Amino acid sequence: MKPAKPADPVAEAQKYIYGKGVRQDCDRGLRLLKPAADQSNAKAMIEMGALYSAGLCTPRDLPTAYRWFALALRKDPDNRSVQADLQKLWGEMTQPERQLAIRLSQ
Repeated sequence: MKPAKPADPVAEAQKYIYGKGVRQDCDRGLRLLKPAADQSNAKAMIEMGALYSAGLCTPRDLPTAYRWFALALRKDPDNRSVQADLQKLWGEMTQPERQLAIRLSQ
């Protein structure tokens, strides 16, 4: 019998990523989060962007963070906080990182 999928994979993933009520387990958190992000779950994409921009449970990678935020913004174009995150990230990136971010986001 397969285990039931959590109702909210993002909330479930966050418990493990941040160690909320459970022992922190980055691998388990990312295993829950990444498939949701790959299936265009905007909340999961935003969380992936946050992890890459902070370097939490992932290597710090601003172009990859930018890509996840940009994908989330396409799903939810009126999300002001994602717009702000993108602008903040853009300001932190070097020119080569910006070029990579643009390529990754296409």
